[in-house]
Amino acid sequence: KLKRLREKRSNEKVKQHLEALKRAAAQEPSSRSGEISPANTMPYILDAVRAYATIGEVCEALREVHGTYTEVSVT
Repeated sequence: KLKRLREKRSNEKVKQHLEALKRAAAQEPSSRSGEISPANTMPYILDAVRAYATIGEVCEALREVHGTYTEVSVT
């Protein structure tokens, strides 16, 4: 199913939407706590999904910007 999806969709359009998502996610935090981006990434995620980006592709785009959380053991 995934192979057929990638053949039928506009891969260029998906790429454009994922790049827009990365730009929005990479904006500097607006608060001093550094927790929240001033850009609301949800519209960018929805645009990417409507262009038939997969959840894995969306997650990878966000991983490229924010990295992966690794829990530190406190003992």
